[in-house]
Amino acid sequence: MPDQPDEAVGAAPAGDGFEQLRPVPAATIQLTIGPQVVAVVLGGIALGTMAFGVANAARRTLGWALASAVVAALLEPLVTVLSRHVPRVVAILSGLLLVGVLAVGVATGVLADLGNQFDRLREEAPRAAAELEQSDRFGEQATKFRLEDRVDELLDRLRDPTSGLASEKAASAASAYLVGAVLTAFLLSSGPKIGRAALEQISEPVRRQRVREMVDIGFDNGRRYVLFGLAQAAAVGVIAWALCYAEDVAAPIVVGVAVAALSAIPGFGILVGGLFGILLEAGLGTGDGALRLTGAFVLLQIAHTLFTRRFVVPRSLSVGPAVIVISVIVGFEVYGIGGAIYAAILAIFGTAILDAAGLSGAARALTAAAKHTPAADPAGPTPEPTSP
Repeated sequence: MPDQPDEAVGAAPAGDGFEQLRPVPAATIQLTIGPQVVAVVLGGIALGTMAFGVANAARRTLGWALASAVVAALLEPLVTVLSRHVPRVVAILSGLLLVGVLAVGVATGVLADLGNQFDRLREEAPRAAAELEQSDRFGEQATKFRLEDRVDELLDRLRDPTSGLASEKAASAASAYLVGAVLTAFLLSSGPKIGRAALEQISEPVRRQRVREMVDIGFDNGRRYVLFGLAQAAAVGVIAWALCYAEDVAAPIVVGVAVAALSAIPGFGILVGGLFGILLEAGLGTGDGALRLTGAFVLLQIAHTLFTRRFVVPRSLSVGPAVIVISVIVGFEVYGIGGAIYAAILAIFGTAILDAAGLSGAARALTAAAKHTPAADPAGPTPEPTSP
């Protein structure tokens, strides 16, 4: 039998009378994972896990450092003004003393208001429960539930917020405040040197100049926005306290502090904070008083929004409510109420830096020149120095 010719490479055996050709397989590339790649991946995972563990374990210390940096950044203008008339050490101590007095004053007012309202609750809650038991509509259900007795038991279990529990917490936090004050004083005295030393690590002069302009403009705008926000919060808090006090709302100082804190959220923060006082007035006061408070808080929110858009934003930057809300949620989950406050401030500074980074070189140069800082555009002509 004669030899059959060899089949061509890539040819498939005939089937059903038709000859089909298989495509020639392309050349394949083999990827070999060596021990170095495995070591790098495992090392990265180990370093990431270690960094997360260190950050979680040092959360308290890192919180102190960030809080001290924020306070130092906000106090620096005041310290600079005071240092023109007194030694800088005295100016730093005066600024820290001012912050301490304000913090103690607000905390004392809130605790005193809570204590007064606790006494008011002890007097009015049993009387209201007794009236419900004697009413025609809810008397039978309230009597079966033993409402008056349960209210008395609940009040007996509650502790006065101005009792020893609050003093114990304040005593335990005294060391943290002392460490924060020391760190703040250090940053106020050596912070500018640290910033200049960090910029000197950039070897290229043009890039160093651009980074300096970006950081200066962003830092100034962010600090100006935060300071305006603090001033507005103080004014809004006083107005909210006066409105609640005029309507005889329970805990007017607490409501004022809540409205002042939530006023940092643009657009609707005051309404959210004032809702607490409106509900208290609707439940413990009169319906007309609740309507008057609602109208007053709506007008206050409109005035706050107009002032922010027409006066604050042109002199600093625009920050949306999403930035504040997200940062507050994250900060609260990590470090409680204090973490929420400082996270919002850090988010504002970060937004200001990003906003400054989006400016062109000419815009940064014009902004820096308007602020009397030696920040010329590296791509353009250098302005001649003015005579002193």
